[in-house]
Amino acid sequence: MKIAILYICTGKYNIFWKDFYLSCEKYFITDIEKEYFVFTDADIIDFEENKNIHKIYQNDLGWPDNTLMRYEMFLKQKELILKTDYTFFFNANALFIKMISKDEFLPDDTERFTAAIHPGFYKYSIDKFPYERNSGSLAFINFDDGHYYFQGAINGGLTKDFVQALELMNSNIKTDKENGIVAIWHDESHWNKFLSDKPYIKKLSSSYIYPENLDLPFEKIILMRDKNKYGGHNNLRGEKLKFKGVVVKIIKKIIKKIIN
Repeated sequence: MKIAILYICTGKYNIFWKDFYLSCEKYFITDIEKEYFVFTDADIIDFEENKNIHKIYQNDLGWPDNTLMRYEMFLKQKELILKTDYTFFFNANALFIKMISKDEFLPDDTERFTAAIHPGFYKYSIDKFPYERNSGSLAFINFDDGHYYFQGAINGGLTKDFVQALELMNSNIKTDKENGIVAIWHDESHWNKFLSDKPYIKKLSSSYIYPENLDLPFEKIILMRDKNKYGGHNNLRGEKLKFKGVVVKIIKKIIKKIIN
């Protein structure tokens, strides 16, 4: 039996990889072999020589495509992923801090997918959930269709079923983009849409996506590290650098016109 771990660390997000891998090996279902599919533009990553790590070159697509197009990234490794029994994606800043058994995390005989309740909406009613409300989007959810709001930081399940989900969500995202639509919470919106009519879900509490910077009434099992400690979302996405580059180009053009 094998578990595929899908992990994206393009741009500055590669700073999270080392601790993610070490903590995952130490705490996450240690009695089942794991294979890591690491999508990165880094020249070198820690432990890349290990046999259970597949380093896959991935261009930094910028925001929001680094998250929105993750399903397309994963499907490029479809043949290898299908050789495993279970497949799970984790956000780059995830850190395992307590032992996790297969019984508590893997879908059982009546389930196919694993999803985690969003820590920001665990105590709210459905009408407060940030579902995609644009009926033109394939991620659209009616108020009557949803039951839970899941965070995109963890998604997965039985490999065969999850790959089918990846194919459907990727197709829907592409269709939306062709129609000039981007769902409000990107891939997370499409994940919630996909699960909205599925009864066979292993529902994890917010213990498994516990934000480091919050105090919630849950046990801390998987910590989502505070990105502000690493320069914040914009810095990690490289948005400041891109803006700086644009400013530099504009200044150069102005100088060139003055000189000429």
